[in-house]
Amino acid sequence: MPLATTGRPGPTHMRPGGHEVLVAFATRVGVVLLGMVVQALLARLLLPEGRGGFAVCVALATLLGMLFTPGAQQGAQQLVMTREIGVSEGTSCAFVICVVGGAIAAVLTMPLLGSGIAYFEKATRPSFHWALALVPIVAFAIAVEHQLAALRRFDSLALVSLLRMGTNVLAVIVLVWALALGVEGALAAVAVANLAMVVSCLWYLRRRAGFVFRKPKAVPLRRILNYGLRYHAARAGEAIGPHMGVLALGLFAGESDIGIFAVAASLMVAFMLISNAVGNVLLPRIAVLDDPENAGATDCARARLVALCLRLVCAATAAALLAMLIVSGPLVSWLYSDAFLPAVPLLWIIAPGMLANACVGMYMTYFKAVNKPGTCSWTFALGLVAELFVLLWLFPLLGVAAAAWAMTSGWLCRFLVLSWLFHRRTGFGWARAWAPRWSDVVFLSAAARRLLRQAA
Repeated sequence: MPLATTGRPGPTHMRPGGHEVLVAFATRVGVVLLGMVVQALLARLLLPEGRGGFAVCVALATLLGMLFTPGAQQGAQQLVMTREIGVSEGTSCAFVICVVGGAIAAVLTMPLLGSGIAYFEKATRPSFHWALALVPIVAFAIAVEHQLAALRRFDSLALVSLLRMGTNVLAVIVLVWALALGVEGALAAVAVANLAMVVSCLWYLRRRAGFVFRKPKAVPLRRILNYGLRYHAARAGEAIGPHMGVLALGLFAGESDIGIFAVAASLMVAFMLISNAVGNVLLPRIAVLDDPENAGATDCARARLVALCLRLVCAATAAALLAMLIVSGPLVSWLYSDAFLPAVPLLWIIAPGMLANACVGMYMTYFKAVNKPGTCSWTFALGLVAELFVLLWLFPLLGVAAAAWAMTSGWLCRFLVLSWLFHRRTGFGWARAWAPRWSDVVFLSAAARRLLRQAA
């Protein structure tokens, strides 16, 4: 049956991994640059206080989206990727989960807005209303993005990712700068950008993968939710990790301190896009053993591919982080203004944790591919405990810097545990997995030549 009818990935759509990785890298560079434009505009237009209010609203929306939409992203992606359901079923189930979960989140959160809790004093009530509206929109935007990745349509995913960030830039210029709508305008810009992502992805899935909305059936919905719940704690770590400092500081610190930390965290978390780009390509490549390219694949073959990606991601992330840190002072001043210069020391504290987190992304891809999402979950829960402990211990001594040390501590904890589990399960020694080799250079050069030939 043709793919346009089934909406399932097939061999006619398989591309060499090197091509996909380089396309993903090129896309992430564009996304990072556009994201920096957005952050610079928000910093200059909202100033530290407004940037702090925006950060607490986005952190709340992220937390609620994680808590109330289990399986909408990774669960639906896993079942489509392994060809257990079609893209129409997977996307429809994800939509229902996001809408129902968003409604439940709004009902439970609304009474808290006037409760006097310190966190909800860091922004206006209309701003928090926008945060609640973002929950289903952002969750479903991420879900359809995962569907494109499941189908290995990475060229198209590159275009819609750039479209989202470009729309965000334009929306911030219109709503925050031209119309002076402040924090509410910035949150509305996030909504507009993610809606653009949803519309473009659904249009593509309808034309190229035969997507039609279907009333979800009980069995696939239950299986999606089951996978999502097993992966829930890991997803919490992925979603909340970059915002955990903001969430905690929302209870202790002022808006200005929150804004400074949010700028530092957002600038550093952007470097995870390197790991995410490779992970998106790697996951469907090693998840389905009956893929013609992976015929006869073994867990050892999977481990070798993961080890290759670990080395490449670690080297690329380290180089990018070092280059940014060298110019961090002038960069922060130029992008965000001198008001945000206190963020520079925080960047140096967060950097080692960011490098560890990039490697964590590769380990998590492996454990998701071998249907062990629970491993990701409990290790992320362990890292979260370490992060909270360090934050509560150091905040009275270091203030906002404690949030940076806590972020790094949590990521390092996850890296150590996941790397130990990976090496124990696969039998790969540390030297075998991490020692650079000439084949890495051959892989990259061959992929670059292939990409140049296709571009010519």
